[in-house]
Amino acid sequence: MTNRKVQVFFYGSFISLSVLEEAGIKKRAFAPACIHGYEMLMQPVANLHENGDGVVYGILANLTHEELDTLYTTHLSSFTDYEYHPEAMLVTTRGGKIVPALVYVCDNMKPEQAKTEYIEKVLKAAKSYGFPGWYIDHIESHRPLDDPKKRN
Repeated sequence: MTNRKVQVFFYGSFISLSVLEEAGIKKRAFAPACIHGYEMLMQPVANLHENGDGVVYGILANLTHEELDTLYTTHLSSFTDYEYHPEAMLVTTRGGKIVPALVYVCDNMKPEQAKTEYIEKVLKAAKSYGFPGWYIDHIESHRPLDDPKKRN
């Protein structure tokens, strides 16, 4: 039973293969996907906020409960004190299929400036998956004001 995999949607730094590998998650097939009715904000790390017209891009993955526990307790605590909890949501695959998946959300995040290094990890992965240009711009918009790469 411990090897049973569940479908999960990642939308922040966990869309980065290098971040997943650092956490001990072995490389496997990940599928680009999105959820509707939410917006992703990085304050200081990625989190979802309800927004009726919003769309959040990310990846669908199949992980064991043990792997998810490692990601959201051990690894996540290495770069944030916030706790994320799973919620069931409907995710749309790139092919238009709607599937259920766990999505981890923090319900008590206090707005703070995201770090450039964090944004860079998410940006690199988002570009590699071919997320839309407007979404790349949305990620870029979280850069600190003093970041030389910040667009006006």
